Amino acid sequence: MRSPSPPGSEPEPRCDALGQDKTAPFPRTGVYVGEAVCKDCHEEQAEAIHAGVHASVVLAKQLNACETCHGPGKLHAEHRDNNALLITHPPDLGRSVVQFCGRCHAEATVAHGGDMAGFLAAGKTCTSCHKVHQKTPAKAPHAGVAFHTRRDLAADERAQPVGAKKCIECHPLRDELLSQSPHAHLGAAVVADGCETCHGPGSLHVETKGLARLITRPDRAGDGAATCRSCHQGVDPAEFHWKDKHKPLLSEGMTCSTCHTVHAAKKKTPPRVSALGVGVTQAVLASHVPVSNAICARCHTPAFAVLEGTVHEALGHRETPLDQGCGACHAGAQAHAESGGSKHLVASLRGASAAAQQATCNQCHGKEPALTHAHVGTHHRHEVSCLSCHSPAAKRGETRRDAEGKCASCHQAVAAEFAMPNHHPVPEHAMGCSDCHDPHGARSKTRDLELREERCVACHTQYRGPFVFAHQASRSDGCVACHLPHGATNKRLLRQHNSQQNCLQCHGDFPAFHDQTPGAVFTNCLNCHSEVHGSNHSRYLFR
Repeated sequence: MRSPSPPGSEPEPRCDALGQDKTAPFPRTGVYVGEAVCKDCHEEQAEAIHAGVHASVVLAKQLNACETCHGPGKLHAEHRDNNALLITHPPDLGRSVVQFCGRCHAEATVAHGGDMAGFLAAGKTCTSCHKVHQKTPAKAPHAGVAFHTRRDLAADERAQPVGAKKCIECHPLRDELLSQSPHAHLGAAVVADGCETCHGPGSLHVETKGLARLITRPDRAGDGAATCRSCHQGVDPAEFHWKDKHKPLLSEGMTCSTCHTVHAAKKKTPPRVSALGVGVTQAVLASHVPVSNAICARCHTPAFAVLEGTVHEALGHRETPLDQGCGACHAGAQAHAESGGSKHLVASLRGASAAAQQATCNQCHGKEPALTHAHVGTHHRHEVSCLSCHSPAAKRGETRRDAEGKCASCHQAVAAEFAMPNHHPVPEHAMGCSDCHDPHGARSKTRDLELREERCVACHTQYRGPFVFAHQASRSDGCVACHLPHGATNKRLLRQHNSQQNCLQCHGDFPAFHDQTPGAVFTNCLNCHSEVHGSNHSRYLFR
């Protein structure tokens, strides 16, 4: 049995019990002795670190110089044989050296080179490539050289192929993912130089123990799209997959790797969605972690700019939750983003049926009073969709004018009537189509777009009844029996150029004594029947 340690002393660590047979664990407690004591035995190492990249560690007053990395050194310094197991040697810490170095280099240890998991799987750790006690060379290897494109790398005579087997010594997981992807034919087990087909010759990268600028990555290189097109020649380089089709609002600078990941296992294609999101199961949606519109902005930044200042601006804020923003109109938006942009996963309202568009719009607008009878309206029955009239990007305060600006695209004959010398002031924007017509539908299934008398007298109040003796036209066509509502060559929008011809359209059975000879008093009906819109005194509409 070991005797207890005297007061103030430290017990020697049981390294074997900790699974470390080469060095003391870290962190550990103890007494620090200072750099001067360390230099008594390790003068060369002290000189090297002062001339290297870690000089700031030994010079910082807030740290413990050598013992910042090696731990308290009193036991080691005072031991009769300077037992190495009484001090910590980071290179001998095994895989835990990653967490050890991560105290200062946290970001690098998370995704160093994008493949930290691969390095560890290959048995590589920080100290496999990096030496702490090393002077900084006067000139770094290949200083100033950075291969931004595969073409630049291939043109350098110093760069030679090393073969895929050399690559997987550090990147075994990359090769494993590649073997499960659509690019499996480029894997190390299939092609000897598969990696270098995309990344270029790797000798300089290997010689410098993985210097990133001495290899090229198609997802970052300026010729990344050209690298992909060396195999995928059928893909249009400028218009991507939307040649001769509607092009979505995509961010500038997008390239193949924006959506496609080469080192990724094939995924099962989720069910296709319709404009209503049919096909996306609740289980799939439930598995998604809630995200914001920012995930859409990575590829569709221009679309967000389009929504600024519009009625839907609130839906386009990047911090808005996805299901309340882009996903409110585009079902499957999150699955689309997570798949890298698979078009069939997201519902586009463009080209969707009128019913699908209406169902989407009704999520927010369904309870508006103006839409109460939309499901029985003339537009709905003729499958005129919401987007046929309404732009999602209509400027705030311009919604009505934006919609009415599209009326003429279908009602061209009516638009021509407004060019007549006498017309309602629709072209002058003093009134609009919806002042007289209900575009969303009315209580009557057949009357929502037809002009009724009650619409006319809402503005022309002097002709509003009720009258004791109403003009019989009120029981049928109303005002439009005599007037052309949109435009006419005649004054007062009359169908005929004078009152005689206008009245004779319906009253051809006039009394025999009504002489219609030119110049006769009876040729002007209004001489006697002056209250033509209705009278409270005479059934013959006399004054």
